[in-house]
Amino acid sequence: MNSLIRFLLFLDPWLIAPFRWPEGSMTGYLLGVAILGLQCVLIGDFSATLVAFINRRYLGTIGEKMERNRKLSETALMMGDKASYRAVNRQALDAFGHSFSLGAAIFCVSIWPLPFALAWLHLRFNEAPLELPLSLPLLGQSVHYFPSFLLTYIAVRIGYGMLMGRFRWYTGLKRRVLSQPGLTPDR
Repeated sequence: MNSLIRFLLFLDPWLIAPFRWPEGSMTGYLLGVAILGLQCVLIGDFSATLVAFINRRYLGTIGEKMERNRKLSETALMMGDKASYRAVNRQALDAFGHSFSLGAAIFCVSIWPLPFALAWLHLRFNEAPLELPLSLPLLGQSVHYFPSFLLTYIAVRIGYGMLMGRFRWYTGLKRRVLSQPGLTPDR
């Protein structure tokens, strides 16, 4: 734990800088939290893309198994062979489970920076909640760092996804990362 605190204190001058850019404390806090959230999203997206790239061959194999078993189960169903349909469908569900689990793992990789950001926010803002100009239901007149950062992070992540989805180079990169080597990127 001591090494984590030392690491966070090493990063502190860079992390706290956006909080001090504007004059007002509330504006500075909101800007700083938004920039910290964006940094977490960028690092997480890069990490998830890298992990997906490393595992693209396995992801492709699972995708091929799911598609092959789907076609076989449809054929068995059209032929009225319920036993074959159930057997092939079970294999397809197994492949889908592997695909879903790997997708969940890649999502977890995309959020790995959050605990570090929250630990730094705890060091800096644990004793200083954000004072609001009005009272909000269930929150009152002040908000601590955790809910304010989490809500801001979610908004930044949604905005990032919507913005980056409009860039062809980004969507093309994501498609190429998930395609198997030697296959077309449109897969």
